Amino acid sequence: MMRLDREYHRNLLIALLVLMTCVLASVRAGYSEPLVAKFLDKFDVSVLVPGADRLGVIRDDIAVIPALNGNETVGFVFLTSDFVTTTGYSGKPIHVVMGVDNSAKVTGVKLVKHSEPIVLIGIPDSKIQAVTEKYTGLDLIAEAAAGGSAHDLDIVSGATVTIMVIDDSIVRAGL
Repeated sequence: MMRLDREYHRNLLIALLVLMTCVLASVRAGYSEPLVAKFLDKFDVSVLVPGADRLGVIRDDIAVIPALNGNETVGFVFLTSDFVTTTGYSGKPIHVVMGVDNSAKVTGVKLVKHSEPIVLIGIPDSKIQAVTEKYTGLDLIAEAAAGGSAHDLDIVSGATVTIMVIDDSIVRAGL
């Protein structure tokens, strides 16, 4: 009887290990690289994070990339749509890459992709880009303390919804 119990427990343990391996493999197979990886050629890290001379490797625990100066991390770069699911007027996300320094200040912002119909046909992209660039210097610690309302929102006439989505994405992803 004792031998049957050992064999039963051994087989049960093997079955559990096989099951766990299958579950972990399926989870890993479903893992997708953060979206920021698709936009690495759309920005210059030294513009997004002044003082950075290169990007590190995308972290495994959170979808950010260290911005490095030599071996020193001087900030982080990330894509807002890796953190928030806010969609624009088109029903699609507005992809904005942000740089943030080690003191939680926004060091640079770049609109890298959108599908907003009003911007595609009526309002120059440069106007929207200019609004996004004004987030440089935003103090995310002050934003958190104020519940995300410590800054003024610049509106572009005719693109109010687009600007509000960009603002929401930048602030919430930053926080």
